Amino acid sequence: MLVAPGAAAPAQTPAPPVTELLANYAHAVDAPGAVSFDRLETMGSISGAGLSGGFHTWAEGDREREDQRLGPRSETTLRLGDRVYYENADGNVREYTGIMLRRSRTARFIDSGDFAKAPDRCVARGRTTVAGRTVYALDVTAQNGETETLYLDTTTWLPVRVAYDDDDGRTTIDLSDWHAIAGHRFPFKAVVSDGDPAFDTQQLTENVVVNQPIDVTAFRPLANRPIEMAAPQTIALKFYEGHLYVPVTIAGRTYTFLVDTGAQNILVDTRVAREAGLAGEGALEASGAQRTGGLQVARLADLGIGSGHLRDIVVTTLDLGRSTNGVFRIDGILGYPFFAGATVKIDYGKLAMTFGPPGSFAPTGAKIAIETDRAFPEAQFRVNNQIDATFLVDTGNAAEVLLYRPFVDHHPGVVPPALSSIRQSYGIGGSIASYRSSLDELDLAGIAVYHADADVILATRGAFADRFDAGNVGLGLLKNFIVTFDESVGAMYIERGANFDDGRSRH
Repeated sequence: MLVAPGAAAPAQTPAPPVTELLANYAHAVDAPGAVSFDRLETMGSISGAGLSGGFHTWAEGDREREDQRLGPRSETTLRLGDRVYYENADGNVREYTGIMLRRSRTARFIDSGDFAKAPDRCVARGRTTVAGRTVYALDVTAQNGETETLYLDTTTWLPVRVAYDDDDGRTTIDLSDWHAIAGHRFPFKAVVSDGDPAFDTQQLTENVVVNQPIDVTAFRPLANRPIEMAAPQTIALKFYEGHLYVPVTIAGRTYTFLVDTGAQNILVDTRVAREAGLAGEGALEASGAQRTGGLQVARLADLGIGSGHLRDIVVTTLDLGRSTNGVFRIDGILGYPFFAGATVKIDYGKLAMTFGPPGSFAPTGAKIAIETDRAFPEAQFRVNNQIDATFLVDTGNAAEVLLYRPFVDHHPGVVPPALSSIRQSYGIGGSIASYRSSLDELDLAGIAVYHADADVILATRGAFADRFDAGNVGLGLLKNFIVTFDESVGAMYIERGANFDDGRSRH
């Protein structure tokens, strides 16, 4: 689900000591003498963005599982000890190793109530208001976790809201309708928001079961579903206006899709969806150059790429021409589900792509660890031989390097001032302002490139205002390499391509 901002304004009035806040919270949620529990099962409904569905959670000791279904989309999150796995509707399974793992640690820390026994991991942020209610703000950070802000009602001491940094803003979860079950209080209503109410989702709990046996199959391991094909295959790519395209087949017709590691889904243009008879559902939000509506989801029985098949997948649909102000009039975008289900080698010099089920061929080149927590590859590269920063590796972006404003603001002088006037860059949602500069050096697994063109994005909302990545490494730079993505095992490989240029001669 696409979720995000809406946090309360910074608190000004001092709060009581942290120990008092935590003691009052513990007294509010647990009745005196209530028997502690290590098994919990909950069930309920989910609705929002024109879709409806349900959820089911199980927790036992250090194991947890949550199943969610919203329209045709479904997802499972499984925690086994400190390892967390996620499965989407296409059967793609990834293990969280980055931001989502850190976030899940703090969420678990709060949900379990363990934070109330750890005042050293809580910081009082004063008194403020949330939705007209007076609350105390409390920053909570689990060990090796992300910080989340918990807002406690000044009268009941029950949590009113949880908020955390998410992509380009803050995600908020508003909690209400508290019920007492076996001496413990649980919120039966949760509203998740990114600050755009039209895209809020609401969860209503209908049943809570405490300390009853849980079927062991609830915690069975998740298995990634690979692309269906007998052996690896190499197919030709087309290069047009800075992008790589691949032929795909849908319902017996051939279409041309953008090859885009930076896309979190497979996206089908609405024209193609109509021709294929796909029934779109919902009214969701897409985040690109700007946030935009018009996104729907649909089930696709079969997407063919060469001899490979992705079957029974859930795709998103969008009028790509309209949402990009006419810049991208393409058939669709081949994103994460393809790269999660295959090992993919892109050789720009030969305009060729070799792919097959994970493990079907051995990657070559320097190995780079990647995180796929957010359904795209993120890797650490070294900037100007000084700063280790995380970048989205994005074959769908024509630029050499994009730098996001939060990173540039945090590292003044990382690039020279604007080398050109303000210009417009285009993507889903429309255009965004940027200025052209130059990055002295970027080191990728020991291979340095120099004087890369760097577009500094000035947006404060959308995918290019991300708070966690420094920016994008795009096709303009990646074309110097042969790049292999093995996302199912959290790795990519690079080696110098036939047209490799380290950029030294530019200046």
